[in-house]
Amino acid sequence: MTTLTEGTHAGEFLISEAPGTLSREAGTVAAGSGVVTAGMVLGKRTHAEAAAVVTGSIATTVLTVTAVTSGKLSVGQTISGSGITAGTKITALGTGIGGTGTYTVDTSQTASSTTVTASAASSAAYSGNTGNGAMGAITVSAGAKVGDYKLTIVSPGTNVGNFIVEDPDGKFVGQGDVAAAFSAGGLAFTLADGSTDFVAGDGFTITVAAGDGKYAPYDDDNTDGTEVAAAIAYDEVDATTADKACTVIFRNAEVKNSALQWAATNDATDKTNGLADLVAKNIVAR
Repeated sequence: MTTLTEGTHAGEFLISEAPGTLSREAGTVAAGSGVVTAGMVLGKRTHAEAAAVVTGSIATTVLTVTAVTSGKLSVGQTISGSGITAGTKITALGTGIGGTGTYTVDTSQTASSTTVTASAASSAAYSGNTGNGAMGAITVSAGAKVGDYKLTIVSPGTNVGNFIVEDPDGKFVGQGDVAAAFSAGGLAFTLADGSTDFVAGDGFTITVAAGDGKYAPYDDDNTDGTEVAAAIAYDEVDATTADKACTVIFRNAEVKNSALQWAATNDATDKTNGLADLVAKNIVAR
């Protein structure tokens, strides 16, 4: 006799929701997310993937990636490598959805196959800087905000200097020293000393790129915004190879804890953190 297993029905995880459509939102599940079942806890890609190292080449505005060493590619990342124009950014996905495949970049150029480094953050020196020290690679982690951070030299010195960092909302993030590792507010980098010392008021703008705003399965270890639980899929969609439209519960609801679905990568601690994220959106698991 054949045994049939009944799947999860649309919305069966719901106990209650706000009147009308106050609890629901139309969204998009990002390609590469696989099969997202009804009741799956989702995050939202609010900023670009933190970093990736790949092998690729560029012809006009098409980046072709043939191998991935680490990380994932995403829209908004700034890429660098031998022969690649400084400041080149990924603006759209082609056949690639984070790994091998094609991507659209914003600057037309020709670059032979090389090691390509991608980052969610880029930097630009203030116009009129006296010092010529350079910003090193910037690592983005959980807690970083999308937008422009300001790094400003406040106490210059010979081959040294002290700076402050403010976030995109103008809030103080931390204080650091030239030629020493800095880590705070979701950013980590080293500002190198140059042949000409910085003076007070010199600085850099550090930009953390926005993500595409699409949903993907929540994972507390991610670095693109989906490390924060933001919604619950109302019905099943298959986004294995292409983006798919979806309806989500994103605020003001009671849900059955036992009916929630989680990505396999989430352990008990991740789930606890995810439930706390949902409470912040007035989604309470019973």
